[in-house]
Amino acid sequence: MSGVDTTHPRFLRPIDVARIRRNQNRIQVQRVLRIARGLTFALLALVAGTWMVRRAQSDARFAIRAVEVGGIVHSPRVDIDRVTAAYVGANLFQVDIDAVQRDLRSLSWIDRIAIEKKLPDLLRIRVTERTPVALVVIGSEFRYVDEDGVAFAPLSPLVGNRDLPLVRGSSAPDDLKRCVTLLRELSRTDPEVYSRISEVKPVAPDAFELFDRELAAVVYANETGLPGKWRTLHAIARAEGLQRGSIEYADLRFSDRIVIKPRQGPALDEGAIHGTN
Repeated sequence: MSGVDTTHPRFLRPIDVARIRRNQNRIQVQRVLRIARGLTFALLALVAGTWMVRRAQSDARFAIRAVEVGGIVHSPRVDIDRVTAAYVGANLFQVDIDAVQRDLRSLSWIDRIAIEKKLPDLLRIRVTERTPVALVVIGSEFRYVDEDGVAFAPLSPLVGNRDLPLVRGSSAPDDLKRCVTLLRELSRTDPEVYSRISEVKPVAPDAFELFDRELAAVVYANETGLPGKWRTLHAIARAEGLQRGSIEYADLRFSDRIVIKPRQGPALDEGAIHGTN
C-alpha cells in the first residue's frame, strides 16, 4: 500500500491466539451472566406475582361487600337480590363472571349483562332487560313477547305494560315472529298507528288481521304502506261520519283502494286512494 511502511515491526507481530480466546470466553461469560440475571428477575417476578395473587384471593379485604345492579325496570327486585346474595362475601378475584351471568339470565326479563369488579370489595352489574312489544296466549297464560319473538315472562300486574297488542292465532313460531316484526317496526316508525292496534293475527300468506282500538273494528292489511293507509282509513271514517263500533271491517290490502264494510248498509269502496305509501 503506497505510503505505508509494512516492514515496521508492529505489522510483523504474531497473532496472540490465547488472548483472542480469553476475550471470547469473557464475552461468552458476560452473555451467560446477563441471561442468568434476566431469568432470575423473571423468576422472582413470577414468584412475587403468584404470591400476591394467592394473598389477594385469601385476603378478607377483598371479600365482596356489596353487589350493585343497575338497569332494572321490570325485573322483580326480590329475584335480583336472591341471585346476587349468593356472591356477597365471596372473594372478588375468585368470582366466576360466567356463573354470575348464567344465574342472572335465568331471570325471565334479563337480556344482556355487563359485570365490573371494583377494588376492593364491590361487584358492579349493569343489565339490559328485554323490551316487550306484544302479548301472546300460551295455554291458559298471557306472556310477554320481545322484539325477537321470544315469549319470555307471564303477564303480571306488577311489571310490564298490560296495554300491549295481543297476538292471536300464532301457534307456529314463524307466525309469531312475523306478527312481532310488524309490531316492532310500527312501534319504531309510527308509534301513533302502533298505539291503535290492540290485536294482531297472521293471515296467510303475508297479510294480517288487526283490531283498531279507536274504530273498534277489524282491519285487514299487508305490511307495505300500512301507516299511510291506516291514516287514510281514519280520514274516510271521519268524512263519512262513521263512529266507533259502526265499522264491521276495513280492508287495506289493495294498492289503489280501501274497502270499508259498515255494520249496516253496503260496503264503501274508496277507490283511487293516493298518498298511502
